[in-house]
Amino acid sequence: MRILAVIPARGGSKRLPRKNIMDLAGRPLIDYSIQAVRKSSLVTNHVVSTDDEEIASVARECGANVPFIRPPELSTDNVRNSQTLLHALDWFADAQGQDFDAVILLQPTAPLRQSWHIDEAVKLFESTGADTLASVTGPHKKRDVVIKQLLNENRLVDYTPDDPNVGYYRYNASIYIVRSDYLRDKQRFTSEKEVGYVMDEEFSIDVDTKLDLYRAEADIRYCKELNLCEF
Repeated sequence: MRILAVIPARGGSKRLPRKNIMDLAGRPLIDYSIQAVRKSSLVTNHVVSTDDEEIASVARECGANVPFIRPPELSTDNVRNSQTLLHALDWFADAQGQDFDAVILLQPTAPLRQSWHIDEAVKLFESTGADTLASVTGPHKKRDVVIKQLLNENRLVDYTPDDPNVGYYRYNASIYIVRSDYLRDKQRFTSEKEVGYVMDEEFSIDVDTKLDLYRAEADIRYCKELNLCEF
């Protein structure tokens, strides 16, 4: 399976301005995702999709593939990630004649994601024949609008509020995989035929605020002390 990994890095972050290139334990935040995808053995190609020249420059210095600057119409607050993925697919098809069977969305705000998480998720996705995959944490008991139930063959479904004995799973925004044909047809990267890849909590930080950044630094120290991470 030919797989394109897309790291979206828009320059106009509202809650934490310029967060994608902020320092995290001595490295730009985006560098953690770049190194993880570069070490993956199952990703065919990758791209950092950004509308910002400074982010593009930093990403290239980190060794990322940044062959284009995202057009203005894909740089607003209302642009969906599905549009970013489709733009990347179209660019590679038109500019380089490369087609991909699936696309992975890797948010740069998930710095604790490791290359083996990516590869394990790809293997699960391929083995199940799903349309989409999402990384999750759990099982949880707390009820939440984004908590899911994990059924046989790792299929994700909405939880049943009346069953207090079932463990539930929450999206952690680290890894999404979608078949290219499904993405083109449905314009989204979630589906009824979705599987969940379970990640431990210590790898699941999503940096959206300054406090998250401090927590991520603590998580990195923890992972280094226990030799759980690649950096």
